[in-house]
Amino acid sequence: MSDLQIGLLFIGVVVIAAVVVYNRMQEARFRRRAEASFGRDGGDALLESPTPVAMDRIEPLMSPGSAEPEITTLGRVEPVGTPVANGADTEPSPIDYIIQANAAQVIGREALQRLLEALDGLGKRVQVLASSAPGAWAPVASAPAGVTRVRVAIQLADRRGHVTQDDLSAFQSLVTQWAQDIDAVVDAPDLAPYVQVAKDLDQFCADVDVVVGLNVVAATGEPFSGFKVRNCAEAVGFRMDESAFRYADPHGLTLFSLENMQSGPLDPDRIKTSTINGVTLLLDVPRLADGIAAFDQMVHTGRQLAEGLGGALVDDNRTAVTEAGLEQIRNQLRRIYGEMQSRGIEAGSRTALRLFS
Repeated sequence: MSDLQIGLLFIGVVVIAAVVVYNRMQEARFRRRAEASFGRDGGDALLESPTPVAMDRIEPLMSPGSAEPEITTLGRVEPVGTPVANGADTEPSPIDYIIQANAAQVIGREALQRLLEALDGLGKRVQVLASSAPGAWAPVASAPAGVTRVRVAIQLADRRGHVTQDDLSAFQSLVTQWAQDIDAVVDAPDLAPYVQVAKDLDQFCADVDVVVGLNVVAATGEPFSGFKVRNCAEAVGFRMDESAFRYADPHGLTLFSLENMQSGPLDPDRIKTSTINGVTLLLDVPRLADGIAAFDQMVHTGRQLAEGLGGALVDDNRTAVTEAGLEQIRNQLRRIYGEMQSRGIEAGSRTALRLFS
């Protein structure tokens, strides 16, 4: 091999390595922006496992000061725009490990409250349903009188990661002990298969958890005024809440959001007096039932916004988007939705919203 060939080979290796490092940096940037914008956790279709965060929980609580206290609910924290009648799944879900307790006598409200308090430390991944056999299952707060059955479920995975063997063991022990204290019979499946299910779900999340982003930048290189950005964004259909500009469908479901291309969410208090080098439209793929239609709407809205601002619609490399590039993204979306469907988890479904939260 000649010196020239060796030199060219070395240059090629360096270029490839630089591209890989750059793409990793862009992926991390998009993930941070998506998590902030959507309140959770290309063109640009990017994959990365989320960083685990501490779990919190909002569960039904009892009103103090009465002989037979009523259980009131603050409800689960749910995705914006997602209609949930009772705040919990009333049918078994493939993403949960479920323990059922059956009592011969009515389970009192105080006993139910003790269970909720014991589970509090496990976070919002836990749901508790109750029923008076053979009645329907309902959240504890809205369960009828005469409860004799309780079903406790822990979600096996979400964007923070998956539960571990220790998590499941602690959960099983806690519920089993409570059931024994009230003389209830426990139906607790073997843990071993669910440990693997949790890991599989986590890998599935990593495979299909994608955020698509498009940018609007100034054609002249001069920054936009924040005042103009806000006016143009609202003119094309964005509405600002306390944390971000969101574009919603007629039912209030967020389709995509808008933020500062360089620094994340747009500050509603400072935007009018700031200058902005570019804005980014972001779409959270697995949380939308018809993500391709939402993507097409995002492209259309992005072009409208670019026209209003006197800018250009570009990808993350500041290259003007083309129809060929947009179709490539659509094909990625079709693949992702196909994988979700084959797994039995429909994009935008209640199960998907829980899993990708």
